[in-house]
Amino acid sequence: MPAMKSSTPHFLDRPAARIVAIGVIALALAALAAIHRDDLFGTEPQPETLNPEFVKCRDERVAQIAEMYSEGVISQRQRQQFEARAIALCASSFPPDAAR
Repeated sequence: MPAMKSSTPHFLDRPAARIVAIGVIALALAALAAIHRDDLFGTEPQPETLNPEFVKCRDERVAQIAEMYSEGVISQRQRQQFEARAIALCASSFPPDAAR
C-alpha cells in the first residue's frame, strides 16, 4: 500500500515563509543602504581649514615674490618657479593640514 502524504504543506511552502523571506531581503537591503549611505547620497564637502602658520608663511613669501616680479627683478617663469618652491618650503615647515 502506498504511503499517504500529509495534507499540510511544508513550512517553506506556506505564504508566511514567503513573507518572512521578503522581510529578510528588505532588512538586508536596508542594512546595505545604511552602510553605504555616503556612497549613495554623497556628503557635502567640509570646508578645508589650513594651518594658520602655513597660510601666513605662504602669503608672506608669495607677496615678496610678487614684489620682485613687479620691480622687474625676476621673469614670469622665475616667479612661477619661486612661488612653487616657496609654497613647498612653507608646507614642509608648517604642514597645511595640521590644523584639523
